[in-house]
Amino acid sequence: MKKIIVAIVFLLALASCDKEFLDTVPESTINKEQLATSASANQAIVSGIYSALRSYGLAIGSNHEDYGHKSVLAAMDMMSNDMLMTKSSWYQSFYTYAGRVQTNSRSRLVWNTYYPQIKSTNIVLGGIPSNTADENLKAIRGQALALRGYFYFMLARTYGPTYIGNETKLCVPLYIEPTLEGKARSTVSDVYSLIESDLKESIELLASYKRLNNDSVDQTVAEAFLAEVYLEMGKYTDAANMAHLARKDYTLLNEAEWMNGFYITKSNETMWGATLNSSISTFVANFFGHFDNTNASGYAGGMGIYKNIDKNLYNSIPETDFRKKAFVSPSGNSTYPSLPSYANIKFRDPTIDAGSYIYMRSSEMYYIEAEALARSGNEASAKQVLYEITITRDPSYTLSTDSGSLLINEIILQKRIELWGEGCTWYDMKRLGVSLTRDYNGSNHPAFGKFNIPAGDNRFIFQIPQAEIDANPLIVQNPL
Repeated sequence: MKKIIVAIVFLLALASCDKEFLDTVPESTINKEQLATSASANQAIVSGIYSALRSYGLAIGSNHEDYGHKSVLAAMDMMSNDMLMTKSSWYQSFYTYAGRVQTNSRSRLVWNTYYPQIKSTNIVLGGIPSNTADENLKAIRGQALALRGYFYFMLARTYGPTYIGNETKLCVPLYIEPTLEGKARSTVSDVYSLIESDLKESIELLASYKRLNNDSVDQTVAEAFLAEVYLEMGKYTDAANMAHLARKDYTLLNEAEWMNGFYITKSNETMWGATLNSSISTFVANFFGHFDNTNASGYAGGMGIYKNIDKNLYNSIPETDFRKKAFVSPSGNSTYPSLPSYANIKFRDPTIDAGSYIYMRSSEMYYIEAEALARSGNEASAKQVLYEITITRDPSYTLSTDSGSLLINEIILQKRIELWGEGCTWYDMKRLGVSLTRDYNGSNHPAFGKFNIPAGDNRFIFQIPQAEIDANPLIVQNPL
């Protein structure tokens, strides 16, 4: 059995490095019947997925923006209103929207991060029957379903339109089993139907699963995934309920914990992440190399390619809110006197090369719950949920007196402040129909990033990568 597991891990490593998605048939010697009874073999596959999600060079290759799931979250935030880079360098393609074009290698980042891992989840799901009574196999199948559902959600949000009003439009191809046959793009409705089904089943299967650490997906993470999906789909009552379930066993960070640098996954709010150390880190080709402005060894701090907060968003943060301290004031910062105004000091890795990745925090669930409650007509509860988290960040905050769109806007603003740089903002802009507005009076965006894009523009949808267009004649391309 040990030889079988080694063979699977080796073959999955090769599959993860493969740049052509259509190579979907595993060449392992283990068969479906063996997988159906082997928790060890299936766990090896799932562990390989988690490893791939924090690995360098599997999606684009030899590209310092390509270090797994965290790199995708960072790239999407670079496309938002809220983040800027001070020099043209890595991430410029995302910041300037050139990376969404089919011939740009960056268009492959999201596609090649998730489709090879979907292939791996399909191996597990094809091997473990849905009616298994084995508790270990249930937990593994539950993780595979949660991951597949979430991966398709990431793909759908990137290469497809928003859900509401676009249900019959083209989204991404659906593969639920290994195959050599390229498929046409499924509709938005069909893709989200699979996502919802996967996540609902995963939540049931993970009911008794107790993970060793938050590097793996458990029931609370699957619930958080589904809360995000329901918000996108406009199922607001379900979104509020699921977000509340997902966050209820987590506690919010205090000021000292929040300001600690976000370089460790072992915190009260971390729902899901990747624990790294210097032996598996890729030094500058990692999140902190690009986004830790205080690290003189990285691109940001060492080469002055600073990642800063948008001036308008910074000015919207009250002086009494400790989250404002995560950015250099225009009057300077005594601890980091060399950093420019608005530079982020939120993300700091004092280990230099071993900072861990936080993929999801429970704080996000408060904003999903609050927005969903407000949109479903329960504004009183929405205000209370918003108050519950905001008072821990700003002791001067009082219960909101807003209603309607003003309340929604307040919730979204607080979410942008809390989750700056954590991969939520651009997807929310797209979902909410918010325009890109960087060219305004007094803007601190550099000239190469100072432009505006109207809401609903084609540029809020990535084109399918050229390699997939060449390999799969059934693919219909998104407009330029």
